[in-house]
Amino acid sequence: MSSMAMMSAFVRWGIGATLLGGALGACSSESSDPNADGNGSGVGAGGPVFDDGSGVGEGSVPGYFDGQACAGQSAGAEAAPSVLQLLVDTSGSMDEDAPGARGSKWTVTRRAVLGAINGMPADTSLGVIFYPNRDNNNDDDNDEECIDRQTAVPINALDDPGSQHRQRIQQAFQRQNPQGGTPTHDAYQYAVSDMSATAAIGPRFMVLITDGIPTFSLGCDDSNRQEQNDAVDPTPLIAEAATTLTRGVRTFVIGSPGSEDARESLSRMAEAGGTATPQCSHDGPNFCHFDMTRSTDLEAGLESTLGIIAGVALGCRYGVPQAPLGAMLDPGKVNVLFTPPGGAQELIGQSLEPGCSEGWAYSDDQSQIQLCSATCERVQGSDGSLTLQFGCATELR
Repeated sequence: MSSMAMMSAFVRWGIGATLLGGALGACSSESSDPNADGNGSGVGAGGPVFDDGSGVGEGSVPGYFDGQACAGQSAGAEAAPSVLQLLVDTSGSMDEDAPGARGSKWTVTRRAVLGAINGMPADTSLGVIFYPNRDNNNDDDNDEECIDRQTAVPINALDDPGSQHRQRIQQAFQRQNPQGGTPTHDAYQYAVSDMSATAAIGPRFMVLITDGIPTFSLGCDDSNRQEQNDAVDPTPLIAEAATTLTRGVRTFVIGSPGSEDARESLSRMAEAGGTATPQCSHDGPNFCHFDMTRSTDLEAGLESTLGIIAGVALGCRYGVPQAPLGAMLDPGKVNVLFTPPGGAQELIGQSLEPGCSEGWAYSDDQSQIQLCSATCERVQGSDGSLTLQFGCATELR
């Protein structure tokens, strides 16, 4: 079947494009009318589907496809949810003073994380696990699990401000009191199992926030430590992050002040988890995780870092629609168009650079389109419309 025949089938059967991943502060349309105008009513606009095949849309984009006509089809885009699991270190060292702020590292972390959650879309599914939630340096507790699962908040949709799930998260943060050691591997494994059990739909991400080295091996084992605060081998935890990535879950890592001795292992964990920062090195100074150890203002640094993570996890991710049965959609004939408010429609070219800043890129399986970082920020910060165009040769940057 030709591209045009395939796209005509899309129009006939009313199959729409879907945006996989919401954007902070922007996204789903109020309209789901399958017969509405295919240009959409804003970034993440839900309605329509494909246009009537008359070309690029209302007027040609200057320089579009080298000035040659292309009778492609366009589709509006609709926001869909993402799934996040927060894994937050509440060990005793989090009670220490935070750089550049009044209060402990814990109170600063709590404010920054709750602020980020307040800005997340209602259809974001989110869970929180605190660790250790038990003074596992107390000899009386050595035979017990060092992760108190009762304090965890299971993954669920955030819903609107004031929802029961948002209130439960708020209350859970307020109840935490830093104490104990750092059983990171047990906490991470529990977070992975909780993520695996949820039926929530969307791309999946883990966010680990820690201020120190793991002091317990898997199974809450501290038998190999010489001293109370000695580190245990982080290699199994790094391998677990790599395995988790193969299951479709990416792991972000934030190292707060106090994690200086763990920077190399945290950097390797972020790389294994599929979230290494561009041009990073495990030797520093640009580590592959978000290293906050040199931050002079921890609260501001955390707010900025959480904003970056939210941009990747929640925003600018578009699903390439499935072709009808018996048809194929050519990934080399997909383009992205952006129309700013009151401005002319522009073509966003595909980038082939890893960790790109401008343009867009495919996911590994070519099922999703991800706007590059600077392009994502520009689109998210506007009330413009974003459109996927099919049937014309993909334009590169």
